[in-house]
Amino acid sequence: MMASSSAHAAAMQRLLLFLLASSFAAVPMHAAAQPVSVPTAQVTIADLDDEDQYYIHGVFETAVPAVQVFQVLSDYEGLKGVVSGLESSKVLSRTAGSLLLDQVMIGRFLFFSKPVHLLLQVKEQAPWRIQFETTTGKPFRHYQGAWQIEPTAEGCRVDYTLTVSRGDMAPGFLERKLFKENSRSLLQELRAEVVKRAGAATALATTTPAPPDGL
Repeated sequence: MMASSSAHAAAMQRLLLFLLASSFAAVPMHAAAQPVSVPTAQVTIADLDDEDQYYIHGVFETAVPAVQVFQVLSDYEGLKGVVSGLESSKVLSRTAGSLLLDQVMIGRFLFFSKPVHLLLQVKEQAPWRIQFETTTGKPFRHYQGAWQIEPTAEGCRVDYTLTVSRGDMAPGFLERKLFKENSRSLLQELRAEVVKRAGAATALATTTPAPPDGL
């Protein structure tokens, strides 16, 4: 009986990893509240059978300029409280266009919770692209993705891609659903933050008084 309980607990802990595969290091645990008028972010997931991996692609569009979108996506230490479950996010080192990022997420599933620690190498091409991949192979054997920002007539389009190894600890339909739904939540949370910060910047610009004449 004890062996059976231990095996069940171990399986549940490993299942938590499925909830953590859609940010720079992980996935939000629940979708941020979105206005009814805001369309749901588009997300697709495909099996890469030869590599035993999933390929996830998400996209959203916004009227906010690319530079401001990039500022949000690259605010690694400021996304705590924005991305659900992000416990900590710290830039360990930085060089021109490259940085080492340490993140901890708290995954929750039913009555279980588990911290998941990832160390990521991030490469930036401001203001258009951010690439990231794990440097340790843990807790995912493979974890590599990118954010791509493309200008549009109205603002910009943001594409998110991720290839991640399967966990193989849950039925395929459940694993796929977790990856897909948490990826959609991530995009909606970040899009909401992009709009929020852009609105705050506009309000500040329009309410800041002009300096007195002669200054």
